[in-house]
Amino acid sequence: MKVTQTIDFPYRQNSPLRKAKLQNWILQSLISVFLLAAPPVEAAQLETWQFESDRNQLSFTTRGGVQPTAKLLLNPTRLVIDLPGTTLGRQSVTQPVGGTIREIRVGQFNNQTSRIVVELADGYTLDPQQVEVKGSSPTQWTVQLPDPQVSGSPVAQGSSSPRSDSPSPLAATGGNTELQEVEIQDEGFIFHTNGANPTVELNQGSNGTWVNVDLPGVTLSPDLERRFMNVDRLGVNQLQLVQASSAPPLTRAILTLTETDKNWQAQVSDRGQVLVWPEGENPPQVTAQATSGLATIHGIELVGNQVVVKADRTLNYNTEWDQKTLAYRLTLYSSHLGNNVNRLQPERGSSVLWVRPTQEDPETVVVLVQPAAGVRVSGVEQQSGDRLAVQLESTEIVTTDPNAQLIPISTPDSTPSVSPENQLQSEIPPIPAGRIAVVIDAGHGGSDPGAVGIGGLQEKDVVMDISHQVSEILEREGITAIMTRQDDRTIDLAPRVQLANRVNANLFVSIHANAVNGRRPEVNGLETYYYASGRNLAQAIQNSMLQDFSSMPNRGVKQARFYVLRHTSMPAVLVEVGFVTGRDDVRMLSDAAQRTRMAEAIARGILNYVRTNR
Repeated sequence: MKVTQTIDFPYRQNSPLRKAKLQNWILQSLISVFLLAAPPVEAAQLETWQFESDRNQLSFTTRGGVQPTAKLLLNPTRLVIDLPGTTLGRQSVTQPVGGTIREIRVGQFNNQTSRIVVELADGYTLDPQQVEVKGSSPTQWTVQLPDPQVSGSPVAQGSSSPRSDSPSPLAATGGNTELQEVEIQDEGFIFHTNGANPTVELNQGSNGTWVNVDLPGVTLSPDLERRFMNVDRLGVNQLQLVQASSAPPLTRAILTLTETDKNWQAQVSDRGQVLVWPEGENPPQVTAQATSGLATIHGIELVGNQVVVKADRTLNYNTEWDQKTLAYRLTLYSSHLGNNVNRLQPERGSSVLWVRPTQEDPETVVVLVQPAAGVRVSGVEQQSGDRLAVQLESTEIVTTDPNAQLIPISTPDSTPSVSPENQLQSEIPPIPAGRIAVVIDAGHGGSDPGAVGIGGLQEKDVVMDISHQVSEILEREGITAIMTRQDDRTIDLAPRVQLANRVNANLFVSIHANAVNGRRPEVNGLETYYYASGRNLAQAIQNSMLQDFSSMPNRGVKQARFYVLRHTSMPAVLVEVGFVTGRDDVRMLSDAAQRTRMAEAIARGILNYVRTNR
């Protein structure tokens, strides 16, 4: 089930807002937009959030449906996302980001509203017309930011010309020294600069959890792609680079520490590099290779439950789940593949299905790792400066065959439909007098596959199989089951509702499979939605599913304003039978026997409700 909303900031050709923009859009506008008009239907809690600086994307999940609002505020420039009717459930959090985004703040704005603030660095702003907010469900949202622009630059057609009082953080500094690269060694850090020799100022926090390395007169090179680095050595967790000031220029490196008992020192070498290392240790060594060459990846191998990447020097990296392949993605910066480094295809029963290294661009290597069924990635360990290990571990096996590979399923009678698009089944069986009629709605279909998950598993195939079996079980129990589609055809939402209302059905059950961002395979579980009179039916089905699938997380019974729930005239529910993107759920949804169990559980829930409410 997918819900999508795009921020719509008012902007009309001759509106007062446009005139204000032409005068000074960033100083005169306060832009606020409500993504959905109705207030939240129930209290919710902000559970998780994540900002991916390399993608300029914020994602968050809640327990209970939310309807966010977004607005752009000034002085300083910041994008504010409010979650009405939502509590944080923990202390406020501030995450420094660096570059054009200063930081992300998450806190409780008031008793009824959680707030997420994306604050930009000095001298930058956003084009609000390009901010996009999407919800894959009422509990899962992403906010896609455009690339921040220098304040006063023409970020959109019709915007004002650049303001003379808005200095460019890079061009208007007057400095001629740039930071080009940060090298991470086992002994410490080397900041490579060009131009005039820099000076360095080091400031360590009193609680020992951070160190700031300030480089006055230095700007970040436009060619410096990586400004946020995982370190995991020397008692340092992460390193972030920030253009702290533009005029005068000041570059700042923020070291986040895990060992609070170390003192740090810094000096400038005779070659102009800035060396930073712990007191009492030998300083890092500047070599010709370090100042000019790329790291060479000369080996990738599977060692036990680890995928080990070997190089000839320190590796800077980032991790995420690849949206296209749904594999674990390890991005290695300032690197190139050596000779004879090829794709790994381990034997059956291995902890991975395959490992695929590629040279994404002349200075970036990407290693994709596809875990096998029942295996998850627990993290990345930097074993030494030149070795990275992707850690793998087993999870509970749900399928009957623990070595089963995840593959797309085939739906029974999946011959392509010759029926016209967007039409219901041509023949609707008569409903005998006195019999209960239940409409079973298999979500999506035809040109709309719904969610596509791990191994290419398509939502429309999963729910078609389950819906067929639910209908057959109900028919055997003396209930007339009417399906909105019996084959792989495209049907809009309105005809599904019209069918249920036309036959005066007693119940409407829409069956779907859930999905979340492909980099979140840990999200799994069952949930059922209702809008008005369907709460008891939703609870009966949810309880029945949990009875048969007790190991699956219970995501609860929730109220939502889905079209098929709001426009049906009988008790109606929407059932999410698991996540096609979930590492655990997908094993169940790919298994024909488990889909039969799910159909039996849903049918039993419907029958329990009917018997209780006759």
